[in-house]
Amino acid sequence: MTTLMQQEIFSEPTMMKRTIKACKPVLPEIYKAFKERGITNILTLARGTSDNAATVFSFVCPIVTGIHVGLYRPSLTTIYNKDIDMKHTCMVVISQSGMSKDTIAVTENAIKNGAMTIAVTNNEDSPVAKMADFHLFLDVEEEKSVAATKTYIGELFALYMLTSTLSGNFEVDYYDKLADRIQEILDLTPTIKDVAKKLQNSKDAIVLSRGTMLGTSDECALKLTECCYIFSRSFATSNFMHGPLSLLDETANVILLAPKGNCVAEFTTMAQRAKAAGANLTVFSNIPEVLECATNAVAMPDADIFEAPVLYGVAASLLALNIGLAKGLNVDTPRNLNKVTITL
Repeated sequence: MTTLMQQEIFSEPTMMKRTIKACKPVLPEIYKAFKERGITNILTLARGTSDNAATVFSFVCPIVTGIHVGLYRPSLTTIYNKDIDMKHTCMVVISQSGMSKDTIAVTENAIKNGAMTIAVTNNEDSPVAKMADFHLFLDVEEEKSVAATKTYIGELFALYMLTSTLSGNFEVDYYDKLADRIQEILDLTPTIKDVAKKLQNSKDAIVLSRGTMLGTSDECALKLTECCYIFSRSFATSNFMHGPLSLLDETANVILLAPKGNCVAEFTTMAQRAKAAGANLTVFSNIPEVLECATNAVAMPDADIFEAPVLYGVAASLLALNIGLAKGLNVDTPRNLNKVTITL
C-alpha cells in the first residue's frame, strides 16, 4: 500500500519547482528592504522540522553572505515576556502552517520591536504569512502525512534562495537543477529499503554529521523518533567526541551522514572508531573510506556542501518511511501527534 508519506516524498522533484516559482518574485523586494533598513543580522524562529531547516540556514547563509544567523528562543516572549531590540534585525519565521500560537505571538512582538520579518510557510492565509513584511510561499500543496517531508525540503529551497538573494544573486537555474537531482535519491529507494529492514528492530539510534549537514542530521533523528518510535539523538561529530563517545560499543546503532567536503577526515575517523567499537554502523556517504567501515551502506551521489543537506534529507525521510513500514506502523499518523502542534 502506498502511504501519504511516500507519495509526498516522491512528489518532491515536482513540488520544488513550485517552490522556486512561488519564491522568485519576492526575492528582489527582500534584497532592497535589507539594504534600505540596514539589516545587520538575522534571527530564525521555528520549531521541530522547521527548526532543523533553520539550522541548515544558520550555516549556509553566513558561509555565502557573511551575515550571522542566530536562533530566537520563543520562551523569551511567551514565558518571560521580554522585549528585545530588533531595529537592525531580520526575523525569518519558518513554519509549515504559520498557525502555531507561539509563532504568531513572537512574530507580533518582533514587529513591535522593530524587526523586518520574512515568513516561510506553506499557508498563504496563515496569520504569520499575512503579518510578515514578506512571505516566501512553499506552494508544495497540502501535506497530509503528519511527518513533514516535502515541506522540509521546500523550506531548504526557500531559505537557500533567500541566501542567494542576500548575496546579490537572483538566478534560479541552480535550484531547478537541484530539484531534478532529488530523483537520484528516489532511485536509491530499493537500497534504502534493504537497509531499513536491517534496522527495524532497533530501539535507539545515534545520528552523526557536521556543518551544513547538522540540521539534516537533526531531521533524520526526528523522523526516526516520530515515525519509527526509535529513540534517536543527533550529534555533531565534533561534539560527540566530548563525552557521548562513551556510548560506542557493540550494542550501539550509529547512522553517519557523511558527504565529501570539509569534514572528510573527521567523518572517516568517526567511521573507523565506530567500526572498531563493534557498533552497528549505517552510512550514507560518497567517501570510499567511510563506506568501507559500514555495517550497512548507502552509496550517495556526489554533492557539494549546499546540495548535500537536501539530498541526504530526502534519503533520511526514505529511511524513516521504510523502517516504519517494516515495523508495521502507520507512518502517516504517528501516535500522540497532530499536524499543527500547540506550544508556548
